[in-house]
Amino acid sequence: MQINLTTHSIENPILIEEEDYLKLVNRKEKGWSHCDSEEEWLAKLHYLRQGLRDGKIELTQFLKRESQLLLPWLRRRT
Repeated sequence: MQINLTTHSIENPILIEEEDYLKLVNRKEKGWSHCDSEEEWLAKLHYLRQGLRDGKIELTQFLKRESQLLLPWLRRRT
């Protein structure tokens, strides 16, 4: 089964196999919010947002974790 990491991108979806997705989501060598690739970053962001939608994480915890994931990645890109 493939997972679409960019669910809102109609023209340019990024699809990965579920096994690869789980490997990326479970990488924690330098902390869960550290990402070595865009694919890893998107997988973790997708996982976090899915957890919020499924009610597995509270909004305040989600916002904290999302910012821990987004801010370092965005700083690297500028």
